[in-house]
Amino acid sequence: MARPIMVAVGGDSGTGKSTLCKGLDALFGAERIVEICLDDYHSLDRAQRKAVGLTALNPRANDFASMEEDLWRLAHGETISKPVYDHSDGTFGPRETVTSHEIVLVHGLFPLYTRALRALFDVSVWLDPQPDLKVAWKVQRDMSQRGYTEEQVRAEIEARRPDIDAHIAPQREHADLCVTFSRATPQTDNAKLDARIAKGGRFAPLDYSQFASRSTHLRQIEGGEGPFPRTIIELDGDVDDETAHAVQAEIRRHMGTRHLAGGVDTLGVFSDAKGLRTSHTLAIAQLLIARRVCLVLDARAGAVAA
Repeated sequence: MARPIMVAVGGDSGTGKSTLCKGLDALFGAERIVEICLDDYHSLDRAQRKAVGLTALNPRANDFASMEEDLWRLAHGETISKPVYDHSDGTFGPRETVTSHEIVLVHGLFPLYTRALRALFDVSVWLDPQPDLKVAWKVQRDMSQRGYTEEQVRAEIEARRPDIDAHIAPQREHADLCVTFSRATPQTDNAKLDARIAKGGRFAPLDYSQFASRSTHLRQIEGGEGPFPRTIIELDGDVDDETAHAVQAEIRRHMGTRHLAGGVDTLGVFSDAKGLRTSHTLAIAQLLIARRVCLVLDARAGAVAA
């Protein structure tokens, strides 16, 4: 098997990492992609962290040696036996065997924390939603999926804040793409969020002029680290269905169909207190990230052919 494409999706707890990854899974297909959650590499379970006064966002509560070794092996096409962390009760379950696939999709709190980890990834994405939006998402998720009360979730957010500032947030600077969702007003529906996708200096800029519409525009920022200028794409959450579908179709046309398994109907799907819903800006963000992965696949195929 050719060397897998390694993709990192990082961010603080409750920033939408799993939701974003579901769209990538659907686009590329389960037979081509394997997903790794870095929460499985906590070195302490929930009770142990509480006993010693550490949060899961403290590096001392995570096993970076095993994380780096397992991801290195997956990046070289090998099979691993990895731990499994159960969020429902904060304990570890039986280990699982994972075989490397064409695309290895890694998401969690610490994908870009060490130099060794950063060196493994072909594409890295950081999710950094508006602060009040992130709090709302975490409260909703932890209450509905992990059995917490709202008071417990908010207390945990405050307890974690020093570790977020010291260890999690600084990783954003190492990401190729940073995605920020935000509310235009406090009453903005979760399905109508604005999005901002900032590209760092490692990748060449792409021509998005054919995607431009009243709801999608591009501006270039010169300078910054890396050989290429930074690019920012801003997406308007009030985009109408017709325009959003046209933009998505144009992005898919540029990507071609050779890499995609389908998944168009499940793009932009997320869950909140109102149930399963769809966001056009999330769908477009998922497509733009997938486009970067497709470019790496094309480059890898060209190198093999040459």
